Amino acid sequence: MSDIAEDWAGLAAGVVTTAHEIGAALGVAVFSAVAVATGGGIAAGYRHGFTIAAAIAGGLAVVAALLFPAVRPAAGARAAVH
Repeated sequence: MSDIAEDWAGLAAGVVTTAHEIGAALGVAVFSAVAVATGGGIAAGYRHGFTIAAAIAGGLAVVAALLFPAVRPAAGARAAVH
């Protein structure tokens, strides 16, 4: 967000918030669909739902670790902190 021009800061914050909310809604929808689709009762369904959610989160963590470069400031440079 520090690279966004001051005139566009509100729009950028709105896009980030919207992406977060859509991701949360999709996550709940997928988790609930897996939980309901599994036979054996609601407790077994939630166990399968959490297993699927953990597998997806683990897979995305591996993808993020491999695809996104590590960005480090130059030695002695000061970084802006909240």
